[in-house]
Amino acid sequence: MPKAKLPKLGVNFAYDMPTVINADFNGDGWCDYALGVPYPFNSKMNGYNLNQLMALGQASSWKPIFNGRKGWELADMGYEDQTWPKFQVDLTDIRLVFPKQQGAPFVLGLFAGDPDEGKRNLGNGCHQYQSVHRWDNAVGTFKKSDDATRDAVLNYFYSVIEKPCSARK
Repeated sequence: MPKAKLPKLGVNFAYDMPTVINADFNGDGWCDYALGVPYPFNSKMNGYNLNQLMALGQASSWKPIFNGRKGWELADMGYEDQTWPKFQVDLTDIRLVFPKQQGAPFVLGLFAGDPDEGKRNLGNGCHQYQSVHRWDNAVGTFKKSDDATRDAVLNYFYSVIEKPCSARK
């Protein structure tokens, strides 16, 4: 963790009761600080930009995500929300899978509203991850993995770390 005081992020703690997440999302060796707030499924729930939910750790301070830009600036630059989620990102039920070589972990279960993200309900109370993201340093946020990477990471996760629904009894 950086030696600096935790950053003040834009989440209403009393209303949203966020989950605190400390993890090295960008793979630089410093713990990052994020708040998990559920995705807003109705108008009474708050929706946040990712920069209101997360800051990156450094040796003695915290730095903003998006490489200091605003989320809408990324959209203006052609970084679409489906590949680089920026708004209403739900980190409450994620898992991290670390690669053999150093670098950013793969983030399973990040949800930003697309039906192919997060977890899929397979019935009988079983849910399995269906999306994989990884930190993109060039943009300063998460990037959705291509299909081949997603499949390889999920296959590894369900064969080595956790049993898939079909194998649980």
